[in-house]
Amino acid sequence: MTTGRIVIIGVAIFLIAGCIQRQININRHLIKGIIYETEFQFDEAIKEYKKGDNSIAVLNKLATLYNRIGNRDKAVEVLKGILKIDKDNIEVHFDLAGTYYAMGLFDEAIKEYEIVLNLNPQSVVSLDNLSNIYFDQGKVDKAIEYYQRAIAINPNFAPVYNDLGNAYHSQGRLDEAIAEYKKALSLDVNFNLARQNLRLAEEELKL
Repeated sequence: MTTGRIVIIGVAIFLIAGCIQRQININRHLIKGIIYETEFQFDEAIKEYKKGDNSIAVLNKLATLYNRIGNRDKAVEVLKGILKIDKDNIEVHFDLAGTYYAMGLFDEAIKEYEIVLNLNPQSVVSLDNLSNIYFDQGKVDKAIEYYQRAIAINPNFAPVYNDLGNAYHSQGRLDEAIAEYKKALSLDVNFNLARQNLRLAEEELKL
């Protein structure tokens, strides 16, 4: 074996060892952060996650924790930071959309859900959430259109039937609302919200 090859092998071993050690350190901070979080020591958990060497997995945990404690601005900051590393990370775009939605920033949330749908047109949950935003904005017809798109992709997703029922209910289309609530319950007999909505719609229909 030539000296050159020995040097190359030595460098390769050194780099591999460095990568392994980095991953060990990341995992250590991730695990410690999770333990602190389960013990409700959120400040300590945040400190550990911040030591995660910009690992996407650790940054995701940090953003989730910020959302958990209601610090939406920090969650947005972290999620945007992840997208600078991996701009097509569909889970991060989805989480960012949900964070914006929780903040009442509907236009920003819509943009993020549209990015998710461009990356994965079959994302029924994204379609359902996007529909809910349009509903909250008072764009009920557009919400109904998106609910129906979601159902066309996955006719076995109970929440979207409940949401579509709410949209019909808001327009006074009680028979159609009742039909949708019943579909939701046929898919999930324990869907108490749909059961409650069904009861309210049926009582209103009797008036």
